[in-house]
Amino acid sequence: MFTIVKQVVNWEDNLYIIKRTLKEDTFPADFAQEYKDYIGADVILKKNGLYYFCQKIEEAQLVEEEQYV
Repeated sequence: MFTIVKQVVNWEDNLYIIKRTLKEDTFPADFAQEYKDYIGADVILKKNGLYYFCQKIEEAQLVEEEQYV
């Protein structure tokens, strides 16, 4: 058995899963948008020379309420 570890970041009162992290100096900036779409990320954050390709965690919604008797 193995464990999958996901990094989560809080940005502008939303939670995001970090899908990929790439160094800014080794990744062409003009390719960032295309790469974001390719990996299915919602937003690109940049901090301390790194690009963070992130996917927003949507709020949980009640689909159907079950009644227990």
